[in-house]
Amino acid sequence: MKLPRPAELCCLRGACDGSGIHMTTVNADVREGFTHITMDNGVIRLVVLPELGGKITSLVRLASGREFLLSLPGENRASRRPHYGATFVDYNNVGFDECIPTIAECRYPEGEHQGAQLPDHGDAWSLPWQYDTLNEQLSLCVSGRSLPYSLRKRLTLEGNELTIEYQLQNRSGSAFHYLWSSHPLLRVEPGDRIVLPPESGVMLIDSSQGGRLGRKGESCTWPIARLSNGATDDLSVMKSRGDQSDKLYTPRLQNGYCGIYYPSTGESIFFRFDVEIVPYVGIWICHGGSGADDPRQPYTVALEPCGGRPDSLAEAVARGECPRLLPHAVNEWSLRVTLQEDSEPPAA
Repeated sequence: MKLPRPAELCCLRGACDGSGIHMTTVNADVREGFTHITMDNGVIRLVVLPELGGKITSLVRLASGREFLLSLPGENRASRRPHYGATFVDYNNVGFDECIPTIAECRYPEGEHQGAQLPDHGDAWSLPWQYDTLNEQLSLCVSGRSLPYSLRKRLTLEGNELTIEYQLQNRSGSAFHYLWSSHPLLRVEPGDRIVLPPESGVMLIDSSQGGRLGRKGESCTWPIARLSNGATDDLSVMKSRGDQSDKLYTPRLQNGYCGIYYPSTGESIFFRFDVEIVPYVGIWICHGGSGADDPRQPYTVALEPCGGRPDSLAEAVARGECPRLLPHAVNEWSLRVTLQEDSEPPAA
């Protein structure tokens, strides 16, 4: 897949073809040393930085102007080019990335790749992605370093929905386990609600600040959890800024959706997926850490449809809760992101 110069990208069609159907434009410009690719269909506008891990840095519903992705003010807002193997929260702790083949730093646990170092939040976020356009779509591709894979994603806008189609290929003659997790850091405010399927009643704890929900590997109930001090907390409702930070995982789901509802405007964002391939959702609920606008502990919710759990691939292999990619095989899945003026999950 070639890496075209920004000048080679062009406006594909106008915002509307005259029939009332919105068509997608794709344009590129260079700012702050990075190529910014903008997709706009008159309903949704998004911005992608291919050289910065293929990160989506902006996702806007144009009717209201709501920005759904987290950005940071002032000097913290500037994009910084990470080095491979860096710690994620030290760089660009904003926007929408992909985590693969792990989320937590660990070593590959077994087989031919045993002992291979898997970096924090995986490979893809810190590597430049190649990109190309076809008709009204944007395609991006990256090759893994810790394990022999290539990951492609194709972005398409239709109405109020962004569809991301993924293709993961094993480029070797040996099978390996992997974790893939979408990693959108969402802009939220007190009172916003996290929406999960009804079967999300018992959550796996990957981490909980100060052990307030329990220890790693234990479980807590959702949405009302009993805290270690005996009090209860509705985890689905965002609170005022504080030092609470919890990373949780749903059980294997029967209904493939998760979302955030914004009562102040009646809007919501929903992620939909096929539970046969993407059976879990990881949730990082962070109320902002100890300092205002702390780039390492931002005020955010990360809703992370994912193929396995928990954050560490080594632990996921031990639990038998992650996929395995056979030699030279290809796995495919998709994620549909809907921006809407409704609190209910969109129809499948």
